[in-house]
Amino acid sequence: MRAARGRVRRAGALGAVGGAATALLLVAAVASPALAEGDADAGDVGVVNTETVQVYTDASGTPTSTRLYEQLSLTGTGDVTVSNPVETSGLRNLDGFSGLDVEDGEQVSDLHVDGHAAVRSVSDYDGTLPVTLDVVHLLDGEQVDAADVVGATGHLEVRYTVTNTSSQPTEISYDDGDGGTVTETVDVPLPMVASLTTVLPAGFTSVSSEAANMAGDGKGGMILSFTLTLIPPIGSESATVGWSADVVDGVVPDASLTALPVDPLASPTFATAATSYQGGADTGVELAAGAAEIDANLLRVRDGAAELLAGLVQLRDGAEQLSAGLVGEAAPGSAELADGAGRLRSGLVELADGAGRLSVGTDDLLVGADKLDAGARALDDGAGRLSAGLDRAAAGAEDLDAGAGRLATGAGDLAAGATAAAEGSADLTAGLAQIEAGLDTLGGASGLGAAQQGVTALQLGVAQLAAGLGDDSDPTTLVGGLAALSAGLDQAETGAGQIHGGLVALRSDTTGLGAAKAGVDQVKAGLDAAVAPGGSVDQLLAGIAQARATAGCLGDPVCTGTLDAVAAGVESGRTSQQQASAGLGQVSGGLATALGALDTQLVPGASQLATSLGGARAGADQLHTGAASAAAGVDQVATGLDQLSAGLTAAVQGVLQLGTGAEAAHAGSQTLGAGLDRLDAGAGALSDGAQELAAGTGSLADGTGELAAGAGELSAGTGELSAGTGELASGAGDLEDGAGRLSAGATEAADGSTQLVDGATRLSSGLTDAADGSQQLADGLVEAADGAPALVDGATQLSEEGTSVLVAKGEETAQSYGAMYATLAAQSERASTGSMAVGAPAGATGLTAYSFEVQGESGETGENAGRGLLAGGVILAGGAVALVRRRFLA
Repeated sequence: MRAARGRVRRAGALGAVGGAATALLLVAAVASPALAEGDADAGDVGVVNTETVQVYTDASGTPTSTRLYEQLSLTGTGDVTVSNPVETSGLRNLDGFSGLDVEDGEQVSDLHVDGHAAVRSVSDYDGTLPVTLDVVHLLDGEQVDAADVVGATGHLEVRYTVTNTSSQPTEISYDDGDGGTVTETVDVPLPMVASLTTVLPAGFTSVSSEAANMAGDGKGGMILSFTLTLIPPIGSESATVGWSADVVDGVVPDASLTALPVDPLASPTFATAATSYQGGADTGVELAAGAAEIDANLLRVRDGAAELLAGLVQLRDGAEQLSAGLVGEAAPGSAELADGAGRLRSGLVELADGAGRLSVGTDDLLVGADKLDAGARALDDGAGRLSAGLDRAAAGAEDLDAGAGRLATGAGDLAAGATAAAEGSADLTAGLAQIEAGLDTLGGASGLGAAQQGVTALQLGVAQLAAGLGDDSDPTTLVGGLAALSAGLDQAETGAGQIHGGLVALRSDTTGLGAAKAGVDQVKAGLDAAVAPGGSVDQLLAGIAQARATAGCLGDPVCTGTLDAVAAGVESGRTSQQQASAGLGQVSGGLATALGALDTQLVPGASQLATSLGGARAGADQLHTGAASAAAGVDQVATGLDQLSAGLTAAVQGVLQLGTGAEAAHAGSQTLGAGLDRLDAGAGALSDGAQELAAGTGSLADGTGELAAGAGELSAGTGELSAGTGELASGAGDLEDGAGRLSAGATEAADGSTQLVDGATRLSSGLTDAADGSQQLADGLVEAADGAPALVDGATQLSEEGTSVLVAKGEETAQSYGAMYATLAAQSERASTGSMAVGAPAGATGLTAYSFEVQGESGETGENAGRGLLAGGVILAGGAVALVRRRFLA
């Protein structure tokens, strides 16, 4: 076929064409563009160009001749020049014997129109036919030539295969349902409908046909009319129809096939199907888009749940490590600390008791030392006076003899007292040496020094423990970390609650997947109701049947054929709607699977996760409380250790002072011992002198001299004794002060150790509670970590088995219906631009029909040629009737 070409200069009114073969053109003209209007001198002239390609075939459908009948129908008033593309081979004028003006393949006509004018012509047609016809004859089940049927008896079957051969590779585009476009090249035919009619003679009996509309011809024969829709996907490019009958003295009857292009989007008969295809494509796109968005949200839920699972596993492992550390190390260590603090308190109590007894002993020592010092001073005074008296004795020997006896006695007593004093002084020196050694030990590294180091180590350990426990402001410490953990678990619990709420909303029967399934089910129910017996499709078919049964249509094969084509299109639409309903059933099933996964896995899993996180948060709060209590206990322990350290420092100072006093007392006792030794020696000498004096006064001068010397030594010894006893009294005073401070420091240390025991006990209790809380936290996190995979698996299953399938079905529906509608749109484009056999004048309405006259076999010859000429005349002679109908329909 060729594109429309030519030009029209006109002024017109409305017009149309008609004829017996152009009756079907009337159907197409209803959907054709409005008549062109121009700017001629006298007004407007409307131009309609009808082309009828008349094809004569033999009984098998093979063309034997092809002609093109052209008719220009002009209505209105005015002068117009029409240039109409024509086939020039064999071109002749059907309105007279005059020739036609042809310029460059166009018939040029200068016309004056006053109401109506027509120009008709005929020519040979050598173009490619868009439709082929193949006829097969079977006699008693065997294929035969048509000539073999003539005169035969048997069961005759005739099959007519009409094929639309006008397909051209055409690029179409349609939505892929995923936001993109599918572009592909498909074979797009010129959309055509056809009507085949034959009349069986009266001698044919047992006539049957599955596709024919049958009626009597009033002469004993049977009229069979077939309607064919050669518009894929509404119909197919090829259709086979036929009939069968019992024959005697058989013949093959003639048949007529009329086919014409039709715009499937503009024709009311087929526009409904096109609209349903477009609606199906739009529904598929919307369904795929909604399902894709749901699937993306599910994947985000799955990814978030996976991250939550990883975090819960880390929290679980950390909680188990924390529990192990608290249960296995911190709690037992705090218990040992409490036990050690108790033992320290017992030792310090004993130390305080010993220091008290030491203080009492040093008081007694001070009293004795004071008395010893007083006696030593008195002895020193007596020794002085003795020396003075001996000096006077040397001057007055008269009194010596009387006093010699007393002296001997006193010297003996003195010697005995000096010996006892020397022995007591030795014992005193030994005792003071032991006290000094004990104080050295007490104040040394192994005594209070070791205790001070132990307290310092305890202070460092408690400081480290306090730093590790920390407070809420430092998340790197135990207390701060547990506070942060509690806050994180609280947020996680909130997030899990939000996930649960989101899944419940996704499951909702009003706004979520439940609503989507209800909508799909509602659409499916509407489609099912439409195609169900008695539904809207049956009602439409009933209306078509009523229209066909009217008096104006029943006797018109064209009208009945057209309505039969409409009914066939409706039936085809029923099939398409049933397919759409099946697709929606699959969509509904996919949504049901998704809802099942939400009900059985995702929503319960999210709820279990929120509950587990709540338990974990409660455990973390309890652990945080225990850790805070432990931190408070550690602070009390630190305070007690500070007090103990201060007491020990005071005790060390007292021991040092006591050691200084003891050292001084020891030195004094040594001096005292030396003096007493000299006193003992002097006393012995005095005793000997007194004895010698008593024995004989003859040696008075010598004796008194020796006595004076001994008295001098005695005076010197008593002086040293007095100095030693003074130093002893002073050292005893220092020893008393040190012992007092030692007793006070030991008492203060004992009080501090009591606080240390209390703090250590609270620390042990707090760490035990912390250990219990950490175990609960670990158990809760284990449960949460065990439940979280169900959320991940459920979201994955819902995505893979539900929404992904839904997306795929939506995309499949969008592409399937989109391809069908795009194919119809491409055919509509071909119908509007390439339906003419040769072409129409520019601005004119163009209509084309193809008429096939199939010659039968009856044994007669010479009739067909005349019959063909008559048929051609009838085609053009019916123009006026069609014109009137066209004007009423326009």
